[in-house]
Amino acid sequence: MRRVGGARRQHGAVAIVAVMFLVVALAALAAIDVGNVFFVRRQLQRTADLAALAAVQVVSTPNGCATTVSTTARANATANGFTAAGTTKTLQAVCGRWTPGAAATAFNKSGTPANAVSVNVSQYVPYLFLVGKGQTVTASSVAVASNVAVFSLGTGIATLNTQQSVLLNAILGGLLHSNVALSVGDTQSLAAANINLAGLMTALNAGSMQGLLATSVSYQKLVVAMVKALQSGGDTIDAAILQTLAVTVPGGQNINLGYNSSTSTGLLALGLANPDSAATATINVLDTVLAAAQIAQSNSSGTAPVINVAAGLTGVAGMSMQMINPPVLAVGEAGLTPPVTARTSAIKVTLTLAALPSVNLGLASVALLNTPLMVTLYVAPGTAQLSNVDCENTKAATTVTFKVTPGLAGLCLGGVTNCTPGSVVPPVNVASVTLLGANVLNVSLAGLGPAQLSPGSTDVSINGSSGSFNVVAQPVNSNALGSDLSSLTSILLGQLSNPNALTLQVLGSNLLGDLLSSVISLVSTTLSPLLQSIFGLLNAVVGPVLTLLGVQIGTATVHNMSLTCGVPQLVQ
Repeated sequence: MRRVGGARRQHGAVAIVAVMFLVVALAALAAIDVGNVFFVRRQLQRTADLAALAAVQVVSTPNGCATTVSTTARANATANGFTAAGTTKTLQAVCGRWTPGAAATAFNKSGTPANAVSVNVSQYVPYLFLVGKGQTVTASSVAVASNVAVFSLGTGIATLNTQQSVLLNAILGGLLHSNVALSVGDTQSLAAANINLAGLMTALNAGSMQGLLATSVSYQKLVVAMVKALQSGGDTIDAAILQTLAVTVPGGQNINLGYNSSTSTGLLALGLANPDSAATATINVLDTVLAAAQIAQSNSSGTAPVINVAAGLTGVAGMSMQMINPPVLAVGEAGLTPPVTARTSAIKVTLTLAALPSVNLGLASVALLNTPLMVTLYVAPGTAQLSNVDCENTKAATTVTFKVTPGLAGLCLGGVTNCTPGSVVPPVNVASVTLLGANVLNVSLAGLGPAQLSPGSTDVSINGSSGSFNVVAQPVNSNALGSDLSSLTSILLGQLSNPNALTLQVLGSNLLGDLLSSVISLVSTTLSPLLQSIFGLLNAVVGPVLTLLGVQIGTATVHNMSLTCGVPQLVQ
């Protein structure tokens, strides 16, 4: 009996072991099915990611969202071992707009302009061991591609001559409160140098583009960071030149790298769905330095300090400038609302004419311009909005389009430093006559101006036919630089010939009758050519140099610093 009981117990133990083995075997077989599902899901995710990255690069091409995106996604999936067929394997690629910070709704297939592609793939996976037919495994991916343009308003320095270089040094020295002695070659070298925003981000210890835009630094720290970015890129020559401009600006305000539209302050206006896409964009060194120097001396309230410039211009006793609003460089993509916009400075420039030697007319003596006569130029900001970027297979076929609006310009002549629209220009005494030591006659010039230009908007397109997108587009009007300023000066000279432009105030006796015609003739024949000479300086020297500061008179020229097409990035 004991043996029989022991055998039964042994048979029971074997049964338990068999059941446990069966459970383990079934679990192992189930794990194979589950593992197979996870393996397929990983493969599908890889397929979706690669297809989205490939398809998003053709979003901006003609018919991209209509046909090319889907075709490209399917071709890429096939090349990576996934061929959509029937209902067991599907792939769907759709265009849309991706907006960061919108959580699950970040991708909107109805959003415009399209900058992203969503790819959804599915595959039916039959079970090998588990009960049931199987399950459908899905994966999705969203990739965004940004066509990033970097641009400003300004003509560059292809025609900078020695006299203009001297004036530019004087203006930059006035902005920085420092002695600036850049040669023409130095300036041209800086104008051809570029740094990418990733290098600037590293030099300023910013962890992301958002961090860079939130940075506020002094002018000196910004320039030192630019020097480091040039050095890290191997451009030691321009780094050495730029280092000479890394000075402390007394009383200068900090520079916010990101532009704030509510306060109208900041160096870079960024318009991108994904700010980190701007990391590969490049900015021009000279444009950035000049903009930063102006920001350091600007004040949106209009109380910015007046900068006296030792210009050394013939016939000019003094030149002063006031930066009402600084320029803004722009980095962004087309199609945003509001569009990403570059802006020129709002600036006021005043030239005070030098007094002329006295002229003897027998017993009488005529003093010319012994009271300061001022030529005041006011230029409101011009703007360039990024309208469209069409990235094609070749640089020559790729175009960037801007809507450009030159700033309102005004020119005044008289005893005034204000020349905004609606200004009343007061008269100024331009000559006085003394007879036997007594002041007997004053000649006054009626205030002339403001002579104004209010150009309209024009579309401007550039392409990469030169092999580069560091391109200076032609001005929005057909006139050469300075011709619109010439039209302003011509208006004032025309007003000068008006019979009522000069008025006489007789302080002495009737003995002056014989002198009146001589005095009027002297003033007229002296003042007109003098002003023509001064206005010539405005056209030939002051105008082009102001353009380097981003100030253009009656015209506007887009400087597209760089264009990076189709920067793809997975975002979901």
